[in-house]
Amino acid sequence: MRRWTVCVPATTANLGPGFDCLGLAFQMYNQVILSESDSFSITIGGEVRQALPNSRENVVVQAMDKLFRYAGYAHLAEGFSLHIDCSIPIASGLGSSAAAVVSGLLLANAWLERHSVEPLSKQKLLELATEMEGHPDNVAPALFGGSILSWWDDLGLRHLRVPVPDTLRFVAAIPYFPLLTEKARQVVPLTYSRQDVIFNVAQTARLILSLSTNRLEFLRGGFADKIHEPYRQKLIPGYAEVKKAALQAGALTTTLSGAGPTLLAWCLTSADAQEVADQMTMTWQNLGISCVAHILYPELDAPVVQMEKGE
Repeated sequence: MRRWTVCVPATTANLGPGFDCLGLAFQMYNQVILSESDSFSITIGGEVRQALPNSRENVVVQAMDKLFRYAGYAHLAEGFSLHIDCSIPIASGLGSSAAAVVSGLLLANAWLERHSVEPLSKQKLLELATEMEGHPDNVAPALFGGSILSWWDDLGLRHLRVPVPDTLRFVAAIPYFPLLTEKARQVVPLTYSRQDVIFNVAQTARLILSLSTNRLEFLRGGFADKIHEPYRQKLIPGYAEVKKAALQAGALTTTLSGAGPTLLAWCLTSADAQEVADQMTMTWQNLGISCVAHILYPELDAPVVQMEKGE
């Protein structure tokens, strides 16, 4: 009996001004184990297990089925069991759906190899994942690790790694109310003024330059995004107060993590991050909103499927 294990990281998308094109992976993971079995089954552990289906409707299974169909081996979608341990909060802006998609694609690719079928390339996995998610900003760092810039041009979907100093610390302050991505996307306009577009282009260049040259002082003061955060913050009670508290406690900047409601504070040191986490949590709690804060490190390495031979 053989089994395959993969740990796929949480991610944050947009990084402020990089709407739908920039993302970063964190050292927080969902683990999925695929085992050879006579029949299909799925079990789920972790704090969010009650919110996830233990059937073929599960996103991990849907991603596996998508790869099998694309490769022309739909019949391989049997003969295995799955166990999913979820540590990434759902509907929080930390890429839980992207982690599920990437987990399924990586395990399905390993299952192809188990049946002597040539696995798909990482580029093709990125394309399939983006088809499922609708945009690459979470799935790209979930698949490759680190910070990834993704875009489309005449050559198709492309990506580049953006260097990230491993000394950066992030506080993910998560208020206890879900914010579905669909709802958060509905409030974002379809058109913008030329001035707002130019502003965001400059802010995105500033962000990438700061990270790639390790000149983190350029991060200080916050990124005044004009594409999505001004519209989404209205869906998040306490957004302005918590952001102000984070900056006053020593954060370099804050960004909305994905579509929210998680607010992400960027910090230079672990000590700064702890103080910022305490202040962000206290501010939300003073507003009558329960909150949990995680201090996260960048995950710079790509997830790898590990195969074990059992008895």
